[in-house]
Amino acid sequence: MLNVLARPIRSTIVWGLIGGLIYIPLCTGFSFLVRWPASLQLTLWSLLAGYGVLITRWSSARLRSIGLPFLLLFIAAIFIQSTPFFLFSAFAVLSWIRSGICFRKKPFVKRVGAEIGLGSATALLVVGAVPGVGPAWALGVLMFFLIQALYFVLLEQDVDPELKIEVDPFEKARMAAENILDSAEKEIII
Repeated sequence: MLNVLARPIRSTIVWGLIGGLIYIPLCTGFSFLVRWPASLQLTLWSLLAGYGVLITRWSSARLRSIGLPFLLLFIAAIFIQSTPFFLFSAFAVLSWIRSGICFRKKPFVKRVGAEIGLGSATALLVVGAVPGVGPAWALGVLMFFLIQALYFVLLEQDVDPELKIEVDPFEKARMAAENILDSAEKEIII
């Protein structure tokens, strides 16, 4: 049986493509429900929440473990009127989920370094950008997730596919018999 785990680099890039494609319709839909900038912030919250679910599946963490961070980010999306401050909060929540909840096998210093580097790189994307519902921000969403895929390149997480081959019971029995005969043969020679 081939047991294939998730491939986070490829899946993060695919999620970025999906996010870039649905960014404009999602932001437009939220703008009918709430005022600006909450519509943009709820759109980004939705994309990050979907990515958070993917991350928990890759790490085998419980889905409820990301409930509090995303609840806090949802509250921030509704009540914070500053998009740059919300984006900083979103980067912090993503770092908290990824390095604090899901992938904790690597040393703390490496995880924090990777998060600071990726957070700085993504902050450079939005420093001069004016938030909007346009193709530039849809491409920005794609670039954000491309940069986030680097996390798994930098820390080489143990979520790569692993090949497990289920051995036929008769083959197992044959191999066990050979091992017994080999060990008996060694005892006779000694």
